[in-house]
Amino acid sequence: MIRNSYSLRAGDRIKAETDLFQAIKKATTSDENAPKQKHVRKIIVFTWDFKTSIPVWNGLQSFPLVSEEVSCFKALIVIHKFIRNGAHMCIVEALQKTVYLESLGRSGSQGSWKGYGILIHAYTNYILAKLEYHRLHPEFNGCFDYEEYISLRGTYDPNEGYETIADLMSLQDRLDELQKLIFRNFTPGSNNECKIAALVPLVEESYGIYNFATRMLIAMHGRVDGADEALEPLRNRFNTQHHRLRKFYSDCSKLRYLTSLITVPKLTQTPPSVLNDGEFVPPENLDLQNPSTSQMSEDNSEADRLERERKERENARIEQEKLQIEQQTKELQRIENERLQMEQNAREAQRLQMEEQQKEQMRIAHEQQMMEQRAREQQLQFDELQRQRLMQEQIQLNQQQNIAGRLQEHENQIALLNSQHERDLLTISQYNQRVSALEQQLNQQKILMQQSDASKDELIKALQAQIDQWKQKYDALAKLYAQLRQEHFDLLGKYKSIYSKANEADEANRKILQMQEFISSKNLELAELMGERDKARDEVTKAQNASKSELSRLESELSNLRDHISEKTRAHSKELEELKANFTRENSDFLSQLNHYKSNYEDSHSKLLELQDKFENAIQEKDEEIAVYQAGMDQSIIALANAQQQSQGSRSDLQQKLKELAREHAAKLLRILDSIFQSCAESIDDSLFNFTNHEFPGSSYATPSFVLAQIEQINGSSNTFTSSFSGYLVNPEGEQTQLIRSATDLSSLISTYLPNVKGLIRFSMNFEESQELNNLVIRTAELGKAFYTKGQSSAMQDIPVTRRPEIVFEANRGFQSSLSLLSAFIEKFVSREDKGVRSITENEDLSDVVDREMMNAASAIQAAADKIQQIMTTKVNTNLTDAQVNINDAILDNVLNMTNAIARLIQASKESQQEIVAEGRGTSTKTAFYKQHNRWTEGLISAAKAVAMATNFLVEIADAVIRGDKSLEDLIIAAREVSASTAQLVAASRVKSKLHSKTLNELELAAKSVTHVVRDLVNTVTVLSERSDALRDLNNGGGEQKQREVYQNWSSYEFKSNEMEQQVAILKIEKDLITARRKLAEMRKYGYHADESDTEQ
Repeated sequence: MIRNSYSLRAGDRIKAETDLFQAIKKATTSDENAPKQKHVRKIIVFTWDFKTSIPVWNGLQSFPLVSEEVSCFKALIVIHKFIRNGAHMCIVEALQKTVYLESLGRSGSQGSWKGYGILIHAYTNYILAKLEYHRLHPEFNGCFDYEEYISLRGTYDPNEGYETIADLMSLQDRLDELQKLIFRNFTPGSNNECKIAALVPLVEESYGIYNFATRMLIAMHGRVDGADEALEPLRNRFNTQHHRLRKFYSDCSKLRYLTSLITVPKLTQTPPSVLNDGEFVPPENLDLQNPSTSQMSEDNSEADRLERERKERENARIEQEKLQIEQQTKELQRIENERLQMEQNAREAQRLQMEEQQKEQMRIAHEQQMMEQRAREQQLQFDELQRQRLMQEQIQLNQQQNIAGRLQEHENQIALLNSQHERDLLTISQYNQRVSALEQQLNQQKILMQQSDASKDELIKALQAQIDQWKQKYDALAKLYAQLRQEHFDLLGKYKSIYSKANEADEANRKILQMQEFISSKNLELAELMGERDKARDEVTKAQNASKSELSRLESELSNLRDHISEKTRAHSKELEELKANFTRENSDFLSQLNHYKSNYEDSHSKLLELQDKFENAIQEKDEEIAVYQAGMDQSIIALANAQQQSQGSRSDLQQKLKELAREHAAKLLRILDSIFQSCAESIDDSLFNFTNHEFPGSSYATPSFVLAQIEQINGSSNTFTSSFSGYLVNPEGEQTQLIRSATDLSSLISTYLPNVKGLIRFSMNFEESQELNNLVIRTAELGKAFYTKGQSSAMQDIPVTRRPEIVFEANRGFQSSLSLLSAFIEKFVSREDKGVRSITENEDLSDVVDREMMNAASAIQAAADKIQQIMTTKVNTNLTDAQVNINDAILDNVLNMTNAIARLIQASKESQQEIVAEGRGTSTKTAFYKQHNRWTEGLISAAKAVAMATNFLVEIADAVIRGDKSLEDLIIAAREVSASTAQLVAASRVKSKLHSKTLNELELAAKSVTHVVRDLVNTVTVLSERSDALRDLNNGGGEQKQREVYQNWSSYEFKSNEMEQQVAILKIEKDLITARRKLAEMRKYGYHADESDTEQ
């Protein structure tokens, strides 16, 4: 038996290189997953066994990595890992392969469709930078181990150490740029396993560099005199890199796949102190101590004793873990011995098998000679012996397979134990690092607590002293005031008394104004709470409406089921009894569901009432708190007036504090406004990303008229925001609620219209036209975003106050100009609009046109419902089976429910349209309002016509399906067309509707009802189609059991032949499907040029 394993230690170089080639091939496949650890580990072990990496580079160069970006990126991960963890010669030999690495980087800079090109270019640059650092500093190993570096360096030069740390920090900066680039290039909706795998060596290497820099800085501060000032640039750079690494490790810890591979380090909130504390001993002079160090060690003997005890406990724990590792090593050795014993047994079994086969062949030859003499009778005995031999060989083959399986299981156990051993070693090192870090944190916390307690004690003493001093001053001033008042009471006249009182009144008025401003800020907070209360009430109303709609839907379903059961009485008596039993069971189920929903509704209603009570209590508490604040402010004003008479100095202090409070309040409001602007800008950025992402196709129901109406709304919102913002810049102490509201409205409108404009690309005639539309939309969104970026305090602080409003007006002019260009471009799509609306002339009364179209839509819906009723009352064809009659009844019931739901939608749309006109026209007429918003009017008329046309088409298709002229798939397409047209009508009504409007809520509920009915119809038709296919198969003599028997009776050739025939049929159907979709796209593209006469018809 051939052995599946080999011994690298024995020098089997050819077998090792063959397996190395297979490992490289498997580690650099084109699949977007991480290279497996066992393949990378095999490459690293090869470099340690043979002290070279040339075969690894030859294997990598033999694959076409330049043409496959995923394989190239995975190869870079493998290169990085074996340079880090491989033998020391890997770095020297990698320096000779820089030309090959540069060629890989140039292939990545040419771009790619999977997004790996820029990552390949950046990763190659980082590996080259790492190799360049090792060329300049050959004393480092691939993992930047500090102990090995100290053992290799015989002397210690501060200048060389400074350059070493500076170069190492530069390499750390390159690593930070690479990891940020990898995070930015994550693909949404994908597991990003391949890209996350590249973060594993980056995390390990960054932590190694960080540990080396920390210990090297501590050593340099302990070695060099005056290092605090000389090494300050390195310390600042080290602190900056500490915070970056902490953020990097925090982001990595959120990736579940990464945390399953390695343990992500956790850094402290503040960087560790690298300053010399007097206890550091230079590596090259471990036995030297200066007098000051000896004196400090004598003073801290108790601390040294505690440290020795901790180290002894730590050494004991390490010894225990070493014993565990030795036990694991013995277990590995035992498993290896068992494997060798099993291989020896397998070889012995193979030898015995060969001997038996030789003996059997000799016996068969002898029997063949005998059979030549006996003729036909011996031929039968020969066949029997041949069959026994085959059975014996089959038994031996099974035994060999069992032995090979057991060998593979033992090899897998050895690999698992090796990986567990490596993880244990890594865990031990991590625990040591964590213990040292926690000890440092504990010492820092103790020092901070001591300092905090001391500062608090000093502050308490100072405050107590100030209180005593002010009390003494107050008593002295009170006595002095009483004495002066008694002496000069007669000399102070009435005029002087009135004058002093007038001054006091002016001062009190000024303080009252300041307190009123403070109270107004509290009122703003109260207004925000009231807004939250209104929002909660709206949520309560929505929940109640949803519960009511759910109850009404269940009741309608229950009534439909009852009607359906009553119509089934025409069937046979046996079916009637079964239907009655089913009805009773389903009725009880629906009643239980109804009771369950009612109980849920009552629970939610009670919870909402409790929430309302809580809000009202909170508002009442806030009112009482404001009253208390008002009373406190009044008392404070009186106390301040009295204190002003007693001391002029305290008044100036209070004024200074009030000014500081006002400045802090203004700064806080400014930060809030910047945060709102930043949120609006990020919202536009997200919408732009979705717009440029090809995975988001955009709204397929948007029309040019609807988008033009949206642009008009954005235009008005932009002017409102510009007016509010310029007014705020002129008077920053004014009201900010209008500015915030207009800013959020504008960003919301921009984010909403981007997917709708993207849906208009289907109207473009060629690629250049669609590209021009994309450029205009992106430019408009960028200019809208400029409102918020230019309006933030960081951008405005360097601009003079008088010129700030001009910046806002300039941004608005650019945005308005871009909107005008976009509107003019979309104007060309109006004539291509699917089911286009006839252009309205100036002589027509738009109010009458809209009312007429809405009335026509309602009449068409009513006519469709009447036609369905007529079909249902028509005499049933006696030639139809009971199953076909049930299918027709189910289709008609669902279509009738859909027409009723669409009729409610049309009525809700009319009410919403009337509310919009009533609120928007003001003192003008309805016709003037429609002319002012002509694009919205055309979109509304188009949507109404589309609903009526789709409903009539649905009724005709349903009639044709019942007659047998159409299929069930035609009915599904018609139902989906109805759903699309109703979505267009709701979108057209939502553009001009007021937020949280009652009619808008009713319109949304009606649209949801239509959607539910369409889904029920599609589900019903799908189930009926499946039942019909199953019944057809049963009638044709088919059946799963019979088909399974046919499959089992096929020979291998017949099975393979039929399988290939089915695959050919599938390919033909897929080709026909692609051709049909292409044809549909061409039809839709050229269908936008339909004549106006067709639209009128």
